Amino acid sequence: MVSSINSALLGYLSNQGQDGSKATAAGGKSATAAAISPAAMQRVSGTPKNANAIQTLEDRQKALSADLRAAMGKAGVKLGGAIEFAIKSDGSVDLKGSDADKAATQAFLKADTSRPSFANRIATQAKEALQLSTTLQQSAAISQAAKAARSAGGVMALYTSLMQQAGTSSVVFSVSATGSSLSYPGALAARA
Repeated sequence: MVSSINSALLGYLSNQGQDGSKATAAGGKSATAAAISPAAMQRVSGTPKNANAIQTLEDRQKALSADLRAAMGKAGVKLGGAIEFAIKSDGSVDLKGSDADKAATQAFLKADTSRPSFANRIATQAKEALQLSTTLQQSAAISQAAKAARSAGGVMALYTSLMQQAGTSSVVFSVSATGSSLSYPGALAARA
């Protein structure tokens, strides 16, 4: 999966101006289908194992952003605002920010010769966040279905419905001259 996200990230950056985020989640979703509740996400995010995984990912995000800002500064790249890498579980990437910041970031990533490259590190971080997000959503859906359903068959049907409603997850890695953030389903519940 890293290679598919990394390829999509590099492909996007090399083909400036193309938006790869147009893919939609597979499977029809009913407007009346149940959704994973924020309370269920909060509960599973707070378990020791998940809280530790969330903290580890947050620490890695901070290290990556510090390294990225330092390397960009060394290369003479000054961001005027935040630049966002929005990466979906299908591997599509969308780069958001001002035109000047996007152009500077694209040029920096194309010229990057570090090993592993920053594009690869961003892709790896996205893969880890997507895996954690899926784990959190599955745990929350199981918990919520077990509490709400009246039979074993009902638990499976509700779980399936909840996971279909969850759809395609996305990770947003945002970097500015002064800070950074990493957002994914489950992350905000853990920080609240």
